[in-house]
Amino acid sequence: MSLQSHAYPVDLIRICEQVLLDAQSTPDELMRQAAHAVAAAAGVIVSAPAPTIQHLQATDRRILLLVGAGGNGGDALYAGAELVADHTVEAVLLGRGGRVHERALTAFRTAGGHVVGGLPEDLRPYRLVVDGVLGIGGSGGLNQGFGEWLERVREHHNIPVLAVDVPSGVDADTGALPEHHVTADVTVTFGCLRRAHAVSPSCGEVVVADIGIRGRTLSEELLRRVIRGEASYVMALRAVPSTRYEWPPLLRPLIAYSNNEPLEPEPGDDKYSGGVVGLCAGSATYPGAALLAATGAVRATSAMVRYVGGQKLEVVRAVPEVVISDTVAETGRVQAWVVGPGRGTDEAAEAELDELLARPEPLLIDADALTLLARSAPLRTALRERASSTLLTPHDGEFRRLADAVDAAVPDPVADRLGAVRALSDEFGCGVLLKGRHTVIALPGTRLGMYAFDAGSSWAATPGSGDVLAGIAGAWLARAAAWLERMPVEPEQRFPTELLGACDAVQVHSTAAWLAAQTPDGPAPTSASRIAGAVPQATARLSHPEFLGR
Repeated sequence: MSLQSHAYPVDLIRICEQVLLDAQSTPDELMRQAAHAVAAAAGVIVSAPAPTIQHLQATDRRILLLVGAGGNGGDALYAGAELVADHTVEAVLLGRGGRVHERALTAFRTAGGHVVGGLPEDLRPYRLVVDGVLGIGGSGGLNQGFGEWLERVREHHNIPVLAVDVPSGVDADTGALPEHHVTADVTVTFGCLRRAHAVSPSCGEVVVADIGIRGRTLSEELLRRVIRGEASYVMALRAVPSTRYEWPPLLRPLIAYSNNEPLEPEPGDDKYSGGVVGLCAGSATYPGAALLAATGAVRATSAMVRYVGGQKLEVVRAVPEVVISDTVAETGRVQAWVVGPGRGTDEAAEAELDELLARPEPLLIDADALTLLARSAPLRTALRERASSTLLTPHDGEFRRLADAVDAAVPDPVADRLGAVRALSDEFGCGVLLKGRHTVIALPGTRLGMYAFDAGSSWAATPGSGDVLAGIAGAWLARAAAWLERMPVEPEQRFPTELLGACDAVQVHSTAAWLAAQTPDGPAPTSASRIAGAVPQATARLSHPEFLGR
């Protein structure tokens, strides 16, 4: 994985930046490198096709810089000094008390850039707005007037916004948003990702340019501290790359998760070799959950899928490959379980979850089973005491109910998505997969066990999509468990390695959702059953990420 897909906290980034700043031979040497990346990103955006609606088209290719008092303002001004060779570039100085990076301002003016007296009312001439106001050093939100002006930029004139480092107002460590903040189409950052880039939709598409002094780069300085055990990072990934911009080698977008394991069974494999998954899903009230979870699992694996429950005849009619049984105890060989999608929350469902928590196989707990956990202290105790791998897969509402049920301080996902998932994982000693456009996975017992996936689209926001994900993830957990059974690995070392299959599942599901929305005439609303149908193609792309986005 690229070092530039690692997301770090701001304090650590500042320490490593200072090492490079101290090694500069000329003032602003590092800043000028960052500014060059900003100029390159701006050039790509301005060269891309403009909106086709006539009244939204810019009347020329003018670029507006929003310039704060600090380093981000300096980056924007130095970038503007490069851009004036091919574009008309204007700057609004927004630093308090007129403060500005003087050397950068001089370079901008000398190159032919223009400083304007305030935020322009007529936005029609502008093809791009560059946000260099606050960055990682800013705190709090923007004032109401500025916020309303930004809303006009995006909503009424559809002008792309390029943010320098982090969109102004977005908390660089948590992604938390004040009332007024910048929402960027693209964010260009330097050396590595900030944690907000991994989870905040306001960052838009994120591209990274490494910077350094005489062979010492920021990404390598950060990694040295990780290797020495002084720091950790979040692996930030994007399931489906952007199809809007083609970035030069200097600017690296978030990469897709890929799996180099062979997908085809080995010559000696059979229906059990790839990991048998057992599904406890669906009920008379929610029969579709059983069908969607089963279809997702069957499409995701070459191995056997077993179904337990009252919807067994409907499941077999829909996917005849599934083997059925009435109860968990009567089910044959299983290497990972899924429980909860549409299962209900009655006494029978509670007893079933209690039985599964006592079993040795990896267990994925979703939907109604999460509701049972939230309301039952004995079930939560069984989860904490469980020795085998467990993965919770809540959406935000289910996450909050679980967090409210424990004594530990767990942040709200809106305030700190990464911190919230890490805290709940630590509280229960299990894996947590928080679903959403930005899905976050925390694995227990490992300093580096956090992954964040930008789905690259929001087509998965449709009823039943989570049931499909549960089936896919269960199949991948079973696959990992079967693989580990063949390896000389002690039982205590299997945990949480088995849960890495969740990363494969999220990548497959996000890609399948995007594929399911594609039509010969362009993207269109899709459904969970179509997402399930796209799982094989998405799985193929897991091993061939070069095809993503095509």
